[in-house]
Amino acid sequence: MSRRLAVVVPVYNEASGIAATLEALAGQDDADFDAVFVDNASTDDSVQLMETFIRRHGLTRWRIVHEPLKGTGAAADTGMREAIAGGAQLLARTDADCLPRHDWTAAVRRALTPSHEGGLGLALVGGELVPRRDEGLGWPTRAALRGAVHLAEAFGRIRPGNRDPAYRGPYMMAAGCNVGITSRLYEQAGGFPRTRIEQLHEDRALVNAVRRLTRDYQRRSDVVVYASSRRAQAWGLANTLLWYKDHAYCPPEVDIRDPALAQRPARTSIALAARHERRLLLAAHPLAFPFIDAIGGPVRRVPGLGVVVKDADLMRAVLMDSDSFGKSGPGSPGDLWTPVLGPRVLMNMDGADHLELRRKLAPLFSPGSVRDLVADSLGPATQRLSERLRRGEEVDLVSHAQHAASAVISRLVGLPPGVIDAGFFARSSTVTGFVSLARPSLTPRQITRARKVMHELDEHAAAAYAGDESTVPGRMRALGLTQAEALGAVGAFVLTGTETLVSFIPRLAAILVDTGWHARLSAEPKLVDAAVAEALRVTTPSPVMLRSVERPTRIGTVEVTPGERIILGTYWANRALGEFDPETNPAAQLRQLWFGAGVHFCLGAPLAMAQINLVLGAVLAARNLRIVERQASRGVLIPSYRRLVLRGSS
Repeated sequence: MSRRLAVVVPVYNEASGIAATLEALAGQDDADFDAVFVDNASTDDSVQLMETFIRRHGLTRWRIVHEPLKGTGAAADTGMREAIAGGAQLLARTDADCLPRHDWTAAVRRALTPSHEGGLGLALVGGELVPRRDEGLGWPTRAALRGAVHLAEAFGRIRPGNRDPAYRGPYMMAAGCNVGITSRLYEQAGGFPRTRIEQLHEDRALVNAVRRLTRDYQRRSDVVVYASSRRAQAWGLANTLLWYKDHAYCPPEVDIRDPALAQRPARTSIALAARHERRLLLAAHPLAFPFIDAIGGPVRRVPGLGVVVKDADLMRAVLMDSDSFGKSGPGSPGDLWTPVLGPRVLMNMDGADHLELRRKLAPLFSPGSVRDLVADSLGPATQRLSERLRRGEEVDLVSHAQHAASAVISRLVGLPPGVIDAGFFARSSTVTGFVSLARPSLTPRQITRARKVMHELDEHAAAAYAGDESTVPGRMRALGLTQAEALGAVGAFVLTGTETLVSFIPRLAAILVDTGWHARLSAEPKLVDAAVAEALRVTTPSPVMLRSVERPTRIGTVEVTPGERIILGTYWANRALGEFDPETNPAAQLRQLWFGAGVHFCLGAPLAMAQINLVLGAVLAARNLRIVERQASRGVLIPSYRRLVLRGSS
């Protein structure tokens, strides 16, 4: 039987980041350990978040204790002695702003297990500190921080205070956030001094006490913790090194666990997510995106392009005014898609005909209908996704999203499984990639190629047209529409109902991982809806909408005349409210503008949300989720990932 291991974590005001640490510990390969979280008189929601996480995941060997005496040394010592009293023979400590690597507990156990039991026989082990990758630091800065740690250890070996003849072995750095020790040696050495962080470096004091007792200690590169760099970000690298040199730098505020300072990593993580999003936009539209981005003001006429609107209120007014702005005139969606799909596919319709067709198709998109459709289409596949992530397998979420969107839309429009495969996705992306702001319509050659791709669906869609009313073609036949009109509608639903979801679902997952919100949502599920809305706002899978002016009117201060093209920059209107922020949820005031507005509000929105929520549930069930690989798609209409490989743990 293996020796009992306990992990001790001092906690003070870490509500903004504790979820990631909890996820990292819960995702350990070796889960056979006790966990003692020592609340050091927190004044925020740290304790409540830990209690919720422990309860939700049924972690009966995890517990919270309280230490009112302020100080990391006092809190750590209380936790260690609590663990020893509970029967722990091996002790490990990390901090509440750190992420132990998935094999951390296994590596600590191996190091501290006696050699005759198959271990390394150490009595104390210090591990490797690696700067966290989710705090917005580039690799040069992370490399500099790692180099600084090794430099500090080298300096420690020659410091006079670390060279006492009474020491039995050489100096070794063992940071308090990544150290392991046997219970017996901990008690013999006197434990962590019960001090404040600004009074004494308690980890150095413990190591030097151990050095007077034994030589059985070692620094191990396989004992890895991803440590927060927030102190270096707050103070700078030079001052941080001076801080560790006996507090040669000691500012008035040293308690990094203060809530105000604890927010700094969150902001830099959000900046990281924003950078990745911008790279997707530039990969998709290397010229058009920077060009529109540079256009100032809420509305502006751009010669040769059209009237660009980037204000949410003005945009909503345009979308709501179907008499003045249409979808079938010059420069509108109809100008692009009617030659390919025909004139009656909702995306290019206006007026009474549009309202009537929309009303009669609406039952197919009711909440009850889409819930059953998505559950039947995606239930088993989503369960497999969840299981693979929980087993720690690598999963390309783009590939999963393609299969999921294909399965759902195929059921909706009556296509057999496998018709919309990866090859068809590539061909349809080529078709939508023909769209360019520089041209109001497709070229004759592009129209021919687009029709050829859409005709691949004709035989199957014709069979669905002859079938019952549970599919879009069958419903359209019952409504008296022609087979040609139904086939066009199938093409439209395939184009609009797949590519946007295949774009959004991986981008949602990437944003949650990049910002640290994936771990937080596990502890605060009430914020899931706000997180999805905020991700829709900051990504806006359809970044631009088009309209054609039907009669003279005004948009803000700009007068427009019939035939002018209106470019609604939904991405810029949505992003004007700031970066991803589920806590304040600025998306709420936009009333789902990313889905349109008024009579042209996306009919398939309930279907999209049902798919998003089902897949998101599987993604959130995986602990310690991280991005292994990401590649941007290039030359596509809708910014997206070509690959997004995730890996989680149970």
